Amino acid sequence: MKWTDYLEDNIFNLVAFLLLELFVAFFLWIIDVESIFIAYITFIILLFFVTTFVYDFKIRYEYYNQMFNLLDSLNEKTLFSETLDYPKFLDGKILVELLKNINKYQNDELADARLQNKEYREYIESWVHEIKTPITSARLIVENEKNDLTLRIDDELRKINIYVEQVLYYARSTNVEKDFIVERTLIQNLVNKGIVTYSKQIIQVGGKVSFKNLDYTVLADSKSCSFVIGQIISNAIKYRNDNLEIKFSAERHKDFITLVISDNGLGIPDEDMPYIFNKGFTGTVGRRYSKSTGIGLYLSKKICDKMNIKLFARSKLGEGTSITMQFPVESMVQEVFQ
Repeated sequence: MKWTDYLEDNIFNLVAFLLLELFVAFFLWIIDVESIFIAYITFIILLFFVTTFVYDFKIRYEYYNQMFNLLDSLNEKTLFSETLDYPKFLDGKILVELLKNINKYQNDELADARLQNKEYREYIESWVHEIKTPITSARLIVENEKNDLTLRIDDELRKINIYVEQVLYYARSTNVEKDFIVERTLIQNLVNKGIVTYSKQIIQVGGKVSFKNLDYTVLADSKSCSFVIGQIISNAIKYRNDNLEIKFSAERHKDFITLVISDNGLGIPDEDMPYIFNKGFTGTVGRRYSKSTGIGLYLSKKICDKMNIKLFARSKLGEGTSITMQFPVESMVQEVFQ
């Protein structure tokens, strides 16, 4: 709160005081009081008024500054009103009482929303696990009755399974770190698990896969990393040119190990690059494909952030895209998850 703002807010009181001073001085002059006494009396009135005015500003200034400092120091802003003390001035007490009532209502609504969200997320997770059973059963039936029709059905079942898995990770995306099992694993194993889901699609489009220096050990959640790698492979297949080639290469640096997944696909325009990890963003190239949802890279980025893995991309339109997963060294991972 600024002094000038306080004066502006109390302009009526200031005008009233000046008029009072003039009235007192005029009244004393009318009754023939000597000028020295008039000056003395008006000075005393001015002194009392200024003292009261400054004191009122001081207590308000200190209290409101305390409020702002308290708000800045709180990580959980919804606890703001609960930690406030009542001030000495009446309108401040009324304000705090209103804030406490409003805050209680908001906290109740927030708690209810969180409960509903938790119940919805648990239902989705339960549904995903339940739906996987008939998908697996259907694929077993296909395996026992192979023909052109059942093989096409199996392709569609694979796609359904991929989308179901994506739904599961989306439902868990707000607290996915609770499901992490951090373990020591080879990058080659992570890549292999990611490829398995899409191996048939890669073969169907005549794609090639190459590996280079994937024998580095990292600490990570294998299942989540494989899901991220799978999403990147899915995009490479979806936005491919002829003669699809996906390259996996790893490199050791001082503080991190990188896994680079490169393709020779359509690439991404420069103007789209800052937004490719945004939720629902499909971009210029993605809008040509009705199946583009803009969820895959968004989920991948969110999951990697939770695992302290940096995810970034480089691309050139018409020449392909490279997605880099930057794994921290083992000591840094242990610090995050301890």
